[in-house]
Amino acid sequence: MKAGARSILMAAAVVFGGCGGGSSSTSGSGSCSPGQSAAISIASTGVSPKAVCVLPGGTVTFTNHDSVAHDVEQSGSVPACTGLNLGAIAAGQPGTAMFPTAATCQFLDATRSSDTAFQGTVAVTTAPATGPGY
Repeated sequence: MKAGARSILMAAAVVFGGCGGGSSSTSGSGSCSPGQSAAISIASTGVSPKAVCVLPGGTVTFTNHDSVAHDVEQSGSVPACTGLNLGAIAAGQPGTAMFPTAATCQFLDATRSSDTAFQGTVAVTTAPATGPGY
């Protein structure tokens, strides 16, 4: 591959890698640059990544890759986070939450509410977010 093409690919990876994501580390601290959307996968072992960030007005899509339904709900009572009350997401299906204003939103799978593998955070912010799970 030519040096110019490699540079373009590396720049694209940096731009797209920072959109609503970051790493999915559950220990230590990572960072996330907010974008218009982010994605969280649900599997039989939990959610991944455990934390994402989006801009105010952004969306997070939860996709259920498990063979059973998962009930995504807000964990807490922050009014700006009520979009997280998605209810049951059937196996193989997505559910999308919208976040109109800045907030730190906690979520869980109500069918496994005490299992931390099925809990996470959505940071709705205009600034980069840092912490465990990003």
